[in-house]
Amino acid sequence: MLLAGYFSPAWADINIELRATVVNIACSVVSSDSNKTVDLGHWPTKQLKTAGSTTPPVPFSLRLKGCPPGSASITFSGKKASSTGLLALSDSVMAQKVAIELRDGNRVSLALEAASQAIPVDKNGNTVLHFYANYIALVDNPTPGIAKSDATFTLNYY
Repeated sequence: MLLAGYFSPAWADINIELRATVVNIACSVVSSDSNKTVDLGHWPTKQLKTAGSTTPPVPFSLRLKGCPPGSASITFSGKKASSTGLLALSDSVMAQKVAIELRDGNRVSLALEAASQAIPVDKNGNTVLHFYANYIALVDNPTPGIAKSDATFTLNYY
């Protein structure tokens, strides 16, 4: 004969306290940096002759103001180039098999949708994030043409 039983767990009081602070601080990009154009230059195809070859990195920065105390970073997003973390060119009429590589302030490759290194915010809520960008060949002997793209970014605070 089988008997169905009821299992009664030992009951205990559980208390979870959740805390947060809601503040009215809006970190923003200095207006002159909010619609930035980074000119990556004109390069002969021999500069990008083999897959993985790059043009020299071009520096650019984004200045932030009014940030909460702590640190900030930026996450770039945009159209990805063929299953890479690289920024694809705007359309297929442009140069072929070339992408744009974004780099952090230490010139380390920064994939799209990945947060940059966190940079300290000063006591006035200001900071400057430094980046680099360059062209990169996705295959040997890419096709020449216009090579441009757009990226957007999200501010992250810590």
